[in-house]
This record gives sequence, structure tokens and C-alpha cells, in this order.
Amino acid sequence: MSLLPELDEDKTIKNVKRFFEKEFPTLQNMAHTVFVDIKSPVISGMPVSHSADNGAETKVTLHAYAKDILGKVIKACGGLDQKHRHILELRYFKCLTWYEIEDLTGYGKTRGREILNESFLQFAWAFVDTEDLRIFK
Repeated sequence: MSLLPELDEDKTIKNVKRFFEKEFPTLQNMAHTVFVDIKSPVISGMPVSHSADNGAETKVTLHAYAKDILGKVIKACGGLDQKHRHILELRYFKCLTWYEIEDLTGYGKTRGREILNESFLQFAWAFVDTEDLRIFK
């Protein structure tokens, strides 16, 4: 007997994909952060910011909100294993095409998508404290 209801993997994958395709670019725009411009590894090498300023004033701005959420996205991505983090980083942080990803990783489009879907599932569990993207059956 399981304590948790069964995860609907297909719906969870769709939910996380929507987050990365729709909300993530909007958050980057609001935070004035573009990960494509960062030459070094994005997720693994990027420090997570810890704000020490006056929270009440900062939190009212969308800019601060977006920076906060992006920091939590980075932190959640840090919980993924290296292979899955790398594919997610190439596809959504560096906005590479599947052809470019294949050149860099050796994974064909089909295998790359499989790994990306696994990444979405790992991310859903890692991001749960910020936003629960999981869908249960």
C-alpha cells in the first residue's frame, strides 16, 4: 500500500513542459535575466541568491518575485542528476535546438526527449515546495 497516490507521469510531464515553455521565459523577462547569454554551465555553476534586503518592499515588485522564483528553479534543478540537469539546461536555459543538443551530447532527438521527460519528472518533485507541478491519478 502506497502512502502517496500514483503520479500521472504523462500529465505531470505536460505540466512541467508548459512551465518551462510558457512561464519560465516570462519569469526571465520579468527578472531581466537571460540564461542564453551566460557562457558557463548555467545550473551547476550559478550561485543561488539569498536576499538580505527589506523583504516587504522588495516582494511587491514583479522583478523581485521573478528573480526569487528563478532562484528556486535553479535550486530545484540542482536536485537533478547531471545527465538530466544538462539536457534541461541545454533545451530551456540555453534554448538550443535538438540538432545542437545532439551535436553536444550525442543523444538523438528521440533519446534526448526521453531524458528531457525524465528531467521534467525529477524537476516536479524537486520544485514541489515552490509550486506543485505534479498531477496524481
